[in-house]
Parts: sequence; C-alpha cells; structure tokens
Amino acid sequence: MREHTERYAASHGGQHPLTECMPWAEAIVSWLGALPGDDNPHGAPPMWHGPNRFGPRVISPDELTLAIAEGMRLDMAIRDLPIGDLPLFAVQAVLRDWLRWDIAPGTEQWPSPDGTPHITQWQALFTADAERAKEAATCAYWAIEELDKPWRDIQMSTAWFHRLHTYKIVYGRLADVAPLLGLPMPVQVREPDDYISMPGLLVEQAA
Repeated sequence: MREHTERYAASHGGQHPLTECMPWAEAIVSWLGALPGDDNPHGAPPMWHGPNRFGPRVISPDELTLAIAEGMRLDMAIRDLPIGDLPLFAVQAVLRDWLRWDIAPGTEQWPSPDGTPHITQWQALFTADAERAKEAATCAYWAIEELDKPWRDIQMSTAWFHRLHTYKIVYGRLADVAPLLGLPMPVQVREPDDYISMPGLLVEQAA
C-alpha cells in the first residue's frame, strides 16, 4: 500500500490515490440516492441505509462514500491499475474482505491516508470503531452490487468481444459505468481498446 501510494503520488503531482477515488465514490452514492424507492411498505430498506439485518445503526452518506472510496484505494494498490480499469466485483468485496481477515487499518500493511483532507473522517470510521467499519464495508458491498444490472444493460458488444478475445473473460469495470454516474471524461485506463464504441464513454491511456 505505501509503495503504491508513493508511486502514484510521483506520477500524479503529489496527489494521494484516495483523492482520485473520492469523486467516484461520491458519484456512486449520488446515483444510489436518485434510485426509485421500494413501493412495498413491507419491503426491506436499502442495505446501505439501515437499520437492516446487518446491524441497527444507520450508515451516513459520508461514511458510505468514504467506505466505497477506500475500497477503490485498496484495489488500486492490489492490482496496480488505473481507477477506470478496476473490476466492479473487486471494488465491491475488497474492503469487507480485508476487515474480515483482520488486517488492521492504520498499520504498516494498511496505512492511513495521511496528508489528505479525509484523514480525520478516515480514522473515525476505520480505526476508532471496528464494528462500525465492518458495517460500512458491508453497506459498500451492497451499494456496488446495485451497479451490476445497469452494467449488464450497457450496449458494449464491440468492447465485450474485444475483452473476451483478448483476456478470455469479461467483467464490469468502473470506467464502464462512468457515463451512468455522470463522471467527467476522459477516464484514464491502461488499454483504451478495451472500451471501443461504448456509448457516452471517452477514455485515454494512463501515464
């Protein structure tokens, strides 16, 4: 994690990777907030709002945003990929997995985002209350799950076949849903050809 942060900062004018992740997470939370509600009066509330079967406490939009962004930061370091290339399934699970494996936030293995405007909130969520952190990670998991169906509805046949031919596997990536989330373009990716003819998406090769 620390080595990735140093490499990232060196190639991004000193910027911390969490700084790039936050707008993506904010866009996801904003998109979730605009989803139509459940008309069934007996239906369960959204997983990220609580109270629900994962715990009685409400996860605030700010906490959810930070949890999603932290998952992106972790996966960027693990895979050494630009943010647009991160698999949705990995961003969905990585934060919950690290906490379940008892990897402690704020340690050498999982350093805090020192020097960012988010450090106080990060410490309050991830180091002050272990149960709260696990709740936030679970809420982030289910929040990203909501992107699965919209991703499957994207008309991306050219990119889909290119990825299948090149990598023998196709899965959703963050860049795929950037137009849905209203994120600014172009999105930085490793291989622009992986996103050929995707509607509303502009990408550029990352440095």
